[in-house]
Amino acid sequence: MIRQLTDPRQLRGLAILSQPDTIIQTGKNEWDVRSQSKDAYYQVVRMFQDRKAQMHNQATWTCTCPDHTTRNVICKHIHAVQLSLKIAGDVKEHSTPTHIEEAEPKNTCPVCKSANVGKWGNRKTGFGSVQRFSCHDCNHTFVVDKGFCRMKSSPKTITLTLDLFFKGVSQRKIVDHLKQFENVEVTQPTILGWIKKYLKLLSQYSEKYKADVGNIWHCDETTIFIKKEDEKKYYEWIWNLMDHKTRYLLACQVTETRYVKDARKPLRIAKEVTDVKPDAIVTDGLPAYREAIKAEFYGLSDRVQNPHVRLKDFETKPNNNILERLNGTFRERTKVMRSLDSSIGAQEFVAGMQTYYNYIRPHQGINGLTPAQMANIPINLRGNRWETMIGLAVK
Repeated sequence: MIRQLTDPRQLRGLAILSQPDTIIQTGKNEWDVRSQSKDAYYQVVRMFQDRKAQMHNQATWTCTCPDHTTRNVICKHIHAVQLSLKIAGDVKEHSTPTHIEEAEPKNTCPVCKSANVGKWGNRKTGFGSVQRFSCHDCNHTFVVDKGFCRMKSSPKTITLTLDLFFKGVSQRKIVDHLKQFENVEVTQPTILGWIKKYLKLLSQYSEKYKADVGNIWHCDETTIFIKKEDEKKYYEWIWNLMDHKTRYLLACQVTETRYVKDARKPLRIAKEVTDVKPDAIVTDGLPAYREAIKAEFYGLSDRVQNPHVRLKDFETKPNNNILERLNGTFRERTKVMRSLDSSIGAQEFVAGMQTYYNYIRPHQGINGLTPAQMANIPINLRGNRWETMIGLAVK
């Protein structure tokens, strides 16, 4: 993991690294690094004195820039290459997630809480046979509640509804889809009830694990429309904070304004989720970010290098493309919604989107894995990921 950057040359090296096509590897230990002040490249070379030095990664670095040749110091171009090698190593480490534990506990008796239970035949229901268990200590027989106990519709119907909802299908179209292809008739209020019930359950369950994330974060805000009396178009702000390496969505927070106190809320949540102090936080030009980042991670009175990387405009590199793509995923859902009923409803909605994005939706940027898998969250979701996660959350 990259340590905290405090040297000015290291921070300038990070700025070089955040721009596209600035570091080109020309050999095994040679790189061309683009100049920030002119249209030219400087050559960075890594040399090892012997095999022992190579084994212990003890290298001598040289660069053709004036800062290194004149002062004989580790310049920003060398720092940029070193950071790129470190990030590449971290990405390779996370490309194949560590062993994902089976999060499902053993079955226990709901009466005496004993784990001394065994199978006791099957129970026939309207949706098929369900395994029944018997407690050897108190002789109580029971079936395991997988989150759909006393529900009139099948787990397949409910999870299909959740999946279609977060993929941007309106509630009216979901009703029509279930009637055509599943021969199930439900109403829109029923669908809304399912969504509220299971998203609250899943969001509480996902909070029990801390994410193993990287040291470069991206933050951005987008709008969401709220119903408000006597106002036709009243909107509030959704703050999204994402880790660059794992694409894990660290925080989603809804606020009415965009002041410093509002910008601090997603940063505070991200600290609790990760216990990580980032090396850099990339944002747009909103002035509130600078004081918010410093206040949350260092304190306003501390004299430290602020890790804030502020973008000048939408066109200048580096950019917030990964978060702009996330905002597009949010808009796929919100474009078929006229508005939300309240700020509380908006916060529940973004919490559900956060769970869907982190645990359910495969991400093309990380080879079809979910951000939770990349962040080493020990939850084994296979097949119907909605049904599996609901079953684990109930237990």
